[in-house]
This record gives sequence, structure tokens and C-alpha cells, in this order.
Amino acid sequence: MTRNYRIFNNKKSFFSIFRICCFGLILALSTTLFSGCKKDSSGKKNTSSKSSAFKLAITDKVRNIPVTDLLPPIGPRTGKFKKDVSEKVKDDYMYGTLAGQYGKTFVAIDYLKKALKAEPKFIDAHHNLGLAYYKLGRVDDAIDEWRITLSLDPRYAETYYNLGVFLFHQNREKDGIALLKRCIEIDAHHLKARFALAKTYQQQGNYHEAIRHFQAYKIKDRGNLQVLINLGELYLLVGQVQSSLKEFESAVRIDDKNPLIHYQLGIAYQRNKVYASALHHFRRALDLSPDYTDAYTNMGDIFLARREYASALSSYNAALSANPRNPYVAKRVAEMEKKLADREP
Repeated sequence: MTRNYRIFNNKKSFFSIFRICCFGLILALSTTLFSGCKKDSSGKKNTSSKSSAFKLAITDKVRNIPVTDLLPPIGPRTGKFKKDVSEKVKDDYMYGTLAGQYGKTFVAIDYLKKALKAEPKFIDAHHNLGLAYYKLGRVDDAIDEWRITLSLDPRYAETYYNLGVFLFHQNREKDGIALLKRCIEIDAHHLKARFALAKTYQQQGNYHEAIRHFQAYKIKDRGNLQVLINLGELYLLVGQVQSSLKEFESAVRIDDKNPLIHYQLGIAYQRNKVYASALHHFRRALDLSPDYTDAYTNMGDIFLARREYASALSSYNAALSANPRNPYVAKRVAEMEKKLADREP
């Protein structure tokens, strides 16, 4: 008997999670890109120069920029880091960076530009100025700053990650992957890039490659709940049940009140035919979230495997009441009713 489990069926949900999780800081910065003009207290549109900056500014030339233009040859660093600049330049840079982190984007730009005027080869300042421009929707300016960053230091891994995110936003997945790969070539423990690559390969159905990147993530951070859950799911998909159990057990130790983890752990134990543990976790999932009605179906399958037909019927009926149009459950209900009727004297 083979039946698809709910959590594995929705590839669109995989990609949605990927877009939420992997874009990290850049996605957070870009939330204002499409906000348009603000209104003042009178209800009229504010068309001041600062408000108009929030309009997306990207040309076709930048939107379609060849990926080779964003992958310079790996050569020596010619720019300067924070430790290499004067205290005055360092202060302007730090003030601008902190302003950006607290949402004062225009202040950030002013101070980062001041630092760069005094020290044009300041690598970190170019990188952070690119982030500020990206937040305002000035994508062309952001890409220019990031290309300057890489011209000064072709091994600046975070910039490749940012550019990869930009390409994903342009629906250029293949090129985005190339940038993320360059990022981890330089920094094997770049967690955001590893997560993004893993989720992309998971969405593509390349499960073994997704597992490889999630495991690389765990080398640096073994306690990320989303990574553990994704690995547990992936190991189930490739038939490595023991590995799946290990990941989900680690996850449940971190968050015992997560119904998703208990549901998936139940599936892993069910696949391994450890039925008592599977039933425990399915019940726990239902206690935490009654919406996990697929757990009733799985419980019914376990009781059926153990020939406990009355319990199986009860579980299937609970599943059917939640989803009366489920043909699999309706068929099982009829089968259990027949088996129980045949047993009657």
C-alpha cells in the first residue's frame, strides 16, 4: 500500500519556504521596494525626492546582466577593510552601517558615501552602500556597488550571495545558483547560501544534493530547527528512514510543541514499523494542532496493519469527518465496516 503524505506533496510550498528563508537580510531590506509613494496627512501623495526613491529603479541592462559579468576571476584583494582605514573613516562607516540596520536608510547612504569619499577603496563601505541602495529599490546602483566590491576583493563571499538573491528575484534560477556556488567556494560555511542552495535543489527534486548542502550547514550550526526538519523530510523521500528518525528526534528535542515535527516523526516511525512510537507522535501532533487530520489516516493504517479493525475504523472515521471527499479514507472505512460485520456471529 502506497499513499502520499501531505507534507511531501506541495512543491510550491517548498519554494515559498525557500523564498522566505534563504533571502535573509536582502529580502528584509527589499520589503519597501514596491511600496510606491506615501501619502501625507491630507491624503495626497507625497512626491518628494526621498519618497520617490522608493520606486523600483532597475534597467533592462542590469536586469539581464550576463552572469559572467558578476563572476570576476579570483585574484588578489586591492581594496581596504575596516582595519586598514583611518578612525574618522571608520566612524563614518560604522555610523552609516548602524543607521542602515535601524532603518535610517538615507542617513546610512550619506555616511557611507562620506566614508567612501575619503577612502574610495573601502570594501565594506561599498558592500553596505549596495545594501542600502537595494533597500530603496535603487537596484542599478546596488549592483554597481557590489561589482565595485568584487573588483576590490573578488573573495567577498557575502556579495556573491546578495547578487545570487538578486538573480533569483529576476527568475534567473540557474544564474542565481552559479553565484551561490561561488559564495560557498569562497566560504564553505556561508549558512545563508547553503540554505538557499539546499532549498532550491529540494524544490527541483534533487534530494541528494539538497541533503549535501543541509549537512554542510549543520557543520557550522547543528541546532537550526528548519534544517533538521528539512533533512528529516529529505531522508524520508530517499528512503533513509534511520537518518530521518535521527534528524526529527534532534528537532523534537529543540521544540517539543511543534506539531509538524511530531507528525513527521510519526511518519518516520511508521515507515520503520515502530508503531507504538508512531502512534504516540501522531496523537501528540493532534493534541497540539487538531488540523493535522492526516494523522488520523496514518493511525488508521497502523491499526489496520496490526489487524485492530475497530480502532482502525475509529481513526478513519475521524479522518473522513475532516475531509469527506477523501477517496482513500472512504474506501478504508467501507473495508473496516465489512471486516467488523463479517466477525459478528
